[in-house]
Amino acid sequence: MGAGGSKVLEPVVWLFKKPDAHRSEDAATSDDPWDALTDEQMEALSDEELDALLSASDEDEDDDADADEDETSDDDTVITTPASSTPRAASTPTPAPKKPKATKKAKAPKGDGPIAFALGAIGGAKDAVASTARRAVTAASTAMRRRADAIATTPKNELAARIALASLKGVRGAAFHAVATSFAGCYLPRLATTVKAAAVASVAAPLLRRAGVGSKLAAIVPVPVESVRHVLELVSPISPDVMTDVATRAAPAVAGVARLARRYARSHVRYLVVRSVLRRVAREKTRRVEYAVRVAPIVAAYGVKKPLIKRKKLPSQRDAAWLAMHRWGSAEMRRVIADFGGFYRKVGQIMGTARQMMPEPYIEAFAETMDNNPPVPFPVVKRLVERSLGAKLSEHFSDFDEKPLATASIAQVHQATLAKNKKKVVVKVRIADVRTMVGDVRSMLHTTLVMKRLGLDNGVDFPTIFRAYLDVIAGEFDFTAEAAKINEFRELFETHGLCDRVAVPVVIEDLSTSEVLVMERVRGVKLLSVLNRARRRGRRPLVPAAAAKVHVDGGIGWDGVFDTMFKCWSVMLLRHGHYHSDPHPGNFIVAKDGRLAILDWGQTQVAPEAYRLHLCRLVVSMVAEDYPKIAEEVRLHSQVQLERPTTEALAALCYAYFDTRPTPLAEVNMMDLNNSPFLRNRITQNTQEGFFTIRSVFLLRGMMATCGVTSSMVEAWEEDARAVLRASGDRTVPSVIRSRSRRMLTRTWLSLQKSLNVGAGARLNTLEAYTAGSMDDASVGGGRAREDPRRMSSLW
Repeated sequence: MGAGGSKVLEPVVWLFKKPDAHRSEDAATSDDPWDALTDEQMEALSDEELDALLSASDEDEDDDADADEDETSDDDTVITTPASSTPRAASTPTPAPKKPKATKKAKAPKGDGPIAFALGAIGGAKDAVASTARRAVTAASTAMRRRADAIATTPKNELAARIALASLKGVRGAAFHAVATSFAGCYLPRLATTVKAAAVASVAAPLLRRAGVGSKLAAIVPVPVESVRHVLELVSPISPDVMTDVATRAAPAVAGVARLARRYARSHVRYLVVRSVLRRVAREKTRRVEYAVRVAPIVAAYGVKKPLIKRKKLPSQRDAAWLAMHRWGSAEMRRVIADFGGFYRKVGQIMGTARQMMPEPYIEAFAETMDNNPPVPFPVVKRLVERSLGAKLSEHFSDFDEKPLATASIAQVHQATLAKNKKKVVVKVRIADVRTMVGDVRSMLHTTLVMKRLGLDNGVDFPTIFRAYLDVIAGEFDFTAEAAKINEFRELFETHGLCDRVAVPVVIEDLSTSEVLVMERVRGVKLLSVLNRARRRGRRPLVPAAAAKVHVDGGIGWDGVFDTMFKCWSVMLLRHGHYHSDPHPGNFIVAKDGRLAILDWGQTQVAPEAYRLHLCRLVVSMVAEDYPKIAEEVRLHSQVQLERPTTEALAALCYAYFDTRPTPLAEVNMMDLNNSPFLRNRITQNTQEGFFTIRSVFLLRGMMATCGVTSSMVEAWEEDARAVLRASGDRTVPSVIRSRSRRMLTRTWLSLQKSLNVGAGARLNTLEAYTAGSMDDASVGGGRAREDPRRMSSLW
């Protein structure tokens, strides 16, 4: 900056100097010096002078608490321009800044107490916000005009380079801030909270100083500050000199912390601005990056902890370490799911019922995400419905409840009344974006690939699972197709005589579109609510009396209800080749008439004929407990592969993956990173075509465990499997008598081996002991494990 510019700037900088101690009250309480600058003065300043002016203002604010400046005493102080200041050469002389008009001193509200204190604080905050806003608007407008002039005179190539460099620096700084905040929030949550609080204080402190909150509080509080200080000195056991010395020594550290807090605040503001811009420019990619940043500390922590925990000598120490790790990781993942929503909530629903795939802390954490999605505001829902139907809500509905009945990852459901016939209906409105959901699936796929590389998937092959979701997720967004599927499956259940036990909603065709689905309301209680209430009370749920009466042919109580579920899925999967692939407990309602209503037909799967015949042969062999035949069927026609595909391992895997009866392997937690048998015989490739069938089994088994049901699904499917095989011309199907004889011989031979603890019986004893939590050196070395007759139908 030249000499002429500095002389023009000198009277302006002088305005930011601290007022003299003997200045009059009116001058001390005048408006911010920015208000004394005229438009001509601001226009006359160059870019460098404006930057210096801003820097002088910031330095005066930051160093106000500990800077010592010379004070001049004069009872009649007059603000004048120093004589040394001269206008800038070759320009119109800049008029000297006028004396700012003094504002009236804010009067303290009459009276005392909390009301007066609150009013004073509100007034001070209002003044501070107004002063800051005026200064910000003035500086911003002037800076924008200057920048616009500079941009207009800058060559395009140079301008593009400058913009690219500034953007790169902003994105790089925002990325570093996001990563640092994510890792600090996971590993040092208290430190992260303290830093955020300090940043807020560093921003609020200048505002409070400009507002004169201290003087206003002194005017309101009846007790003088000096009196309070004197009392504290008398009561405190520490000498005032010692406290002063400590404060003096701590002042540099406090100043350093304040500077760091201000830097963090500026960095956070930059991060928010960059994130907002990137979300508008590339929403899906930005969301994927944000998710990766949030999950990276969790995956990294598991990768570091795994070898450390392996070094522990005692199994009890390893188990305790993994339990603590899972509790921490599940809490962090629950927050990630709550923050991101979308497909991640669906993953929580899947894992919240898959006790064979996740540790117990994750089961508990994900169970909380099943039915607590934050609702979409009603104005948004109203706009979506009116846009889809092409008319106002009042034209089609006489009443539309603003409070949703349920909010899922893709749609939100509201209760309404039709205007034409006053019929009660539910309106399912699509609230999610297909591109966002597909991006979420891809993000989860990349996460599982990293887990597999770090050895954290226990050989379960999670990437195959999410590749299967990529193939079907887009089909859930077309409600016109869902309406057609609802009608298809209603006719299917009517054909097979299941309508007296199963209900499917009736679609209102003329009001249903690809984004809105209107159906007759099914009144009853959600099965998810029944199960959650039972979990909270720590006991088994009671089956409604009407449901027990309707489903009595399949068994007593919940046994009859789940037998109806088995029949429905047997008809859909084995006979029809098209089935509901999301039997989540939130998709079942026990209706008032006792029937089981099945909801949400958006996620369905088509089973090719070859796959259906493969499942039918597998069902017949599993009912007969013909283990060699089961293993042969898996080797020839299934995609699943093991490191050591022995007969026992393949048979045990089928009973765990494809049946609901309690078996040792079915109760093994696949993600037990310390003791799981899957560590000894990993799944090198999972089945993509059969994943949704396996998932349906897992969901049903999870509900059955809560209700205390231990029946076998494949036994309920045997009749339909035999009928399909006979219709296909397969003559190798064994008769029922031969099948039962084979099962009796297998169980007898296996029971003898278990009693002698030899062969397959010894391996089964070891697996049962591990499952029961009682495996120790004695039982492994030859002691007999605890027996459970229900687990005698599976081998490892």
